[in-house]
Amino acid sequence: MSTDPSLIDSMICVKDLTPGESVLQYFEVRSRDQRKTRSGQDYLDLVLGDATGTVPAKMWSDSIRKWGNDFVPGTFVKVEGRVELYRERNQLVIEKIRSADVSEIPDISRLIRSPKEDPESLFEELTATAKSLKPEELAALVGAVLTENAESLKTFPAARMIHHAYKGGLVEHTVAVTRKVEAVLKLEPDIDRDIAVAGAILHDIGKTVELSPATRGRTIEGRLIGHVILGRDMIRDAAREAGLDAPTWLPELEHIVLSHHGETEFGAPVRPATREALLVHFIDNLDSKLKIMSEALQSVDAEGFTPYNKWLEGRVFEGSRLRQQEEEDDGSSRETG
Repeated sequence: MSTDPSLIDSMICVKDLTPGESVLQYFEVRSRDQRKTRSGQDYLDLVLGDATGTVPAKMWSDSIRKWGNDFVPGTFVKVEGRVELYRERNQLVIEKIRSADVSEIPDISRLIRSPKEDPESLFEELTATAKSLKPEELAALVGAVLTENAESLKTFPAARMIHHAYKGGLVEHTVAVTRKVEAVLKLEPDIDRDIAVAGAILHDIGKTVELSPATRGRTIEGRLIGHVILGRDMIRDAAREAGLDAPTWLPELEHIVLSHHGETEFGAPVRPATREALLVHFIDNLDSKLKIMSEALQSVDAEGFTPYNKWLEGRVFEGSRLRQQEEEDDGSSRETG
């Protein structure tokens, strides 16, 4: 497969793929699983995507022998294949595939997802929320951490592949968690608003040290320590630089960061032990799962179900109301077309 600078102009958006089409274009690898057929032959079960959606893709044993199987989620590939209908949904059968460097893709924006809201505006919202915190020392600490890591927050993904795994995803996820925490606080007056919101803003701050967008992987510190501990250390260092004399709220803020994964099996050194930590944990999990679900629902079968999703441990249904609306829209298009 040769590199053709004009290839991007002939790309078919994932959402516009139709059975019987042949494709020769770039995709982002969203997920990869190596499986075996009933006869024991290896095959790759991939999910490929662009800015408009995702499509499941199969790579059978013959193609694996020719082109290899080392295609990492979050990287880009150039694919030649055909679109087939499988169980009433599109599937791409890969005939040729190779890894593609970002530098050879003329318009990378056609392939990668992006936040629905401007990252600059999202960051400004975070800083404004930080200024509202009490006491002033807490507001100053959160603001200082945000300022020091501003560019990373606005440009980093929130994860390598699971959720918000695109440029600007970190600030989008952080704002979403903060907004949801604020919404629940209106119903739970016993929860300390300042500690909870500060924890929501900083719960993933360690990812600015853990992740390496340049390599689409993790840094050495990220691999050896992880963003949970790194985030706690960043808060502690900021408190030390500000000359704070052991404020009573600091351990509770650190605890939110340390416990926001909820269980030790998911990387939390401690489980949530305060109402504020429990709130941030569940809201963080909720926002992540909703994002995973939304992205999975970009590709559904005729009945409205997604393929099996390992992060959600099952198939997801898009909902009868949404399906009815789509069917009505399709009917209107046919009547006027």
